[in-house]
Amino acid sequence: MKFTLQDLGLLDAPPEPDFDNLTQLACDLMQVPVAHISVLDRDKKRIFFKSQQGHTGDLLRSRELPMGQTYCQQVPLKSAPLIVNDARLHPALKGTPAQTPDQPRAYIGMPVYMPAGQVIGGLCVMRPDPHEWSEAEIARASKLAGCVSDLIHLRVAIRTSEQSRREQRDFVYAISHDLKSPANTLRMIIDEIILEKDRLSPDLQGFLGNGLAALSRMDTQIEDVLTYAHTIGPKQGFTTVDLSQLLAEVIAHRQGMIDETGATITAEALPTVKGDAIQLRAMLDNLISNSLKFTRPDVPPRITITVRHDPEWRGHRISIADNGIGIPKQDQTKVFDMFTRLHLPDIYPGTGIGLALCRRAAENHNGTIAVASDGTNGTTFTVTLAEAA
Repeated sequence: MKFTLQDLGLLDAPPEPDFDNLTQLACDLMQVPVAHISVLDRDKKRIFFKSQQGHTGDLLRSRELPMGQTYCQQVPLKSAPLIVNDARLHPALKGTPAQTPDQPRAYIGMPVYMPAGQVIGGLCVMRPDPHEWSEAEIARASKLAGCVSDLIHLRVAIRTSEQSRREQRDFVYAISHDLKSPANTLRMIIDEIILEKDRLSPDLQGFLGNGLAALSRMDTQIEDVLTYAHTIGPKQGFTTVDLSQLLAEVIAHRQGMIDETGATITAEALPTVKGDAIQLRAMLDNLISNSLKFTRPDVPPRITITVRHDPEWRGHRISIADNGIGIPKQDQTKVFDMFTRLHLPDIYPGTGIGLALCRRAAENHNGTIAVASDGTNGTTFTVTLAEAA
């Protein structure tokens, strides 16, 4: 994937601490008053300063200079370092504005690279007076420029990952929606056949029931995949989310299962967090529905939700405990894997997506999810989420 300098926030973008920390470090290590990260804009024939230390006046405000008015263009144009001990005597700068009295005399410019190897600019340090740069100083400047390149490479990798995840999410959405159409058509056909059910033989009526059950499972799988797809891709803007409100919505949604199983749910007041309400609701819904589903015979489900605030970590630990069948210890490491099923669908129906969704949702919120069970007497899932800023 190819990204422009603007896509990467390297042109016409505000200062960022990651880059500013490196130019400040350059000033400190090199003992110079001026350091900057310059980026060549070939289209507009200018040098843009992504980060700058020591600039004043108009340059501090504009953060750019036309090509020809700075040393910095030499580095990307020649794809090579530029070491200047005295600008008045340097042959490459003869007759340029760099030799005017108000310009710095000593300069090091080290190339900054994109992942493919092209030089886009440089890390530059300057001194107002002539200075004989030592090999150690030149080596330090080169290493600092390498740090800038590494930061850019990391940014490209993150953007590439985000784009790939976005494409994966779009693909899953498209496939899931495409599957819905034939499923709906099949349901219409079966509904028509049901109208004539009394005219069918017992065997055909049995096949019809099996078809309805399979279609219902398919609908559930499609919906689960669509919900999981929402957790794929770069983070969207988080909002303030009241988890108590989400839990109330989940309980209302699952009221039929609660009444059918005779379940009781006891919950402490849940916190408010910053996050994606759709993902967090899906996570709570899956954990609650699992507790309602994986029950022991003739034992009404009992679900207890507790919260512990961790001031040192500045987050919340939310535990959802039940009295169900439990999860064997040998299976606890794999229950969060996609499409993992520990039971036959005829006994405990499901798609094997729910807990994978829970893990993805927790991780998308810089949190975690863990499971604890002795294998026979209930299960406790614990989710950690950062507190709202």
